[in-house]
Amino acid sequence: MPRRETYAQGGPCWVDYMAADPEGARDFYAGLFGWTFDAPEEYGYRLARRGGEVVGGFGRVPEGRGMPAAWNTYLAAKDAEAVAGRVAALGGTVVFGPLGAGANGRFLFAVDPAGATVGFWQGHWAEGIVLVDEPGATCGHELWAADPAAARVFYSGLFGPGLFGSGLFGEETPPGWDVRGTPHAASPQWLSYFLVDDVPAAALAAERAGGGVAGQDHEGGEAVLRDPWGALFGVRDGRRRSAGGTR
Repeated sequence: MPRRETYAQGGPCWVDYMAADPEGARDFYAGLFGWTFDAPEEYGYRLARRGGEVVGGFGRVPEGRGMPAAWNTYLAAKDAEAVAGRVAALGGTVVFGPLGAGANGRFLFAVDPAGATVGFWQGHWAEGIVLVDEPGATCGHELWAADPAAARVFYSGLFGPGLFGSGLFGEETPPGWDVRGTPHAASPQWLSYFLVDDVPAAALAAERAGGGVAGQDHEGGEAVLRDPWGALFGVRDGRRRSAGGTR
């Protein structure tokens, strides 16, 4: 069972879901991924688990701000204050933070220059999700950007040119995520993928529960799904994955 407790700078280290209908959303994802949920913490935030292992967080969208339900990807930051300063300098916007999360660490939310919302997490010890690359857990992330080259410039500016391996505009990307052009008419955003045993079965289950299919790659063994509240997330076929871990 793959457990990951430390992350490279700039690598995805946490996901959470901000729900417009928390009870309904918990039922939807419990049915789709077999999740259970801890008792609520401060502000109603809960940990989501698969087989007793933490896979992410579950909260509520702030009331009165008109924000939609959404999945959030967080990148590991060794110094949240420094990252917050670089976000603004590079043309992004800090939405809030850095804020303390009890004894666990500090986090902030930002919008990159293209309009994609992204979180940053500075953990005080184990920095992120414990369970990965198992059915019902995250197995990769994508940044959908209208201008992938510009997105690489921004995120390299946050974490250093080594973030993208051998070359800023090369093929390599940080561990755990890819950059791609925005598909169809989608807006710039981060997309989290979860491992499933059967992608068509997961897509059908999502549809039957009131969600839908936004896109499907039968040859690649993955699909982008939409939950009943409009939040997008991806699923990938665990049977087609190598032992190489998240991509």
